[in-house]
Amino acid sequence: MKTIFTNGCFDILHRGHIELLQYCKSMGKVVVGLNSDDSIRRLKGSKRPVNNQEDRKKLLQALNCVDEVIIFSENTPLQLIKNVKPDTIVKGGDYKESEVVGNELAEVKIFNFIQGYSSTKTLSKINTDKTYVVDIDGTICTNSNGNYENAKPLYDRISKINQLYNSGGTIIFQTARGMGRHNNKRDLAISDFYDFTKKQLDSWGVKYHQLFLGKPAGDRYIDDKGINDVEFFRD
Repeated sequence: MKTIFTNGCFDILHRGHIELLQYCKSMGKVVVGLNSDDSIRRLKGSKRPVNNQEDRKKLLQALNCVDEVIIFSENTPLQLIKNVKPDTIVKGGDYKESEVVGNELAEVKIFNFIQGYSSTKTLSKINTDKTYVVDIDGTICTNSNGNYENAKPLYDRISKINQLYNSGGTIIFQTARGMGRHNNKRDLAISDFYDFTKKQLDSWGVKYHQLFLGKPAGDRYIDDKGINDVEFFRD
């Protein structure tokens, strides 16, 4: 029986993955090279993968069309291909055979994915049409205890907000600025706080749709849809 090799992240299994693996199985024993968590972070950024390598491996192993799953940590599966010595390498997408890693070691076949299916697009759909109401101080910048001029942006958190914006989410900032806790300019009008805050958000490169001032100043906010900032911005 021929050994068929394919590789990928398989972060969120979808129809395109299944049809690729079924195509591989139609030709022989299927060995899947699975990108490790570290290699995915290097390739796709710190917010990926969504599912860790052990969970992704277990899901693949549960498929009848997969015979073996091997995790690799390198940026490419070249060394793994040398170890497995497959008869055929299958790659999904718009690659040319000459572009596929390991093409000099085995026959290469290109499987055309069904259009519209990818883990990235699936994640985008999850975020589409959701509205996120976000606090500012202590959330996307340091808590300056009312000295808003001294607030420092938290760019890793701002990056996540911008990703949600780019993927179709609606971003609304609501803040208690101007509600009596500013230490230096208590006599400023709400419009002054608005202009200052807008300029601050823009200077930090924050993407958003609306900014509202008027949230009552409080020590605890209770909301049936609320989520703690530490949990929300956890990788």
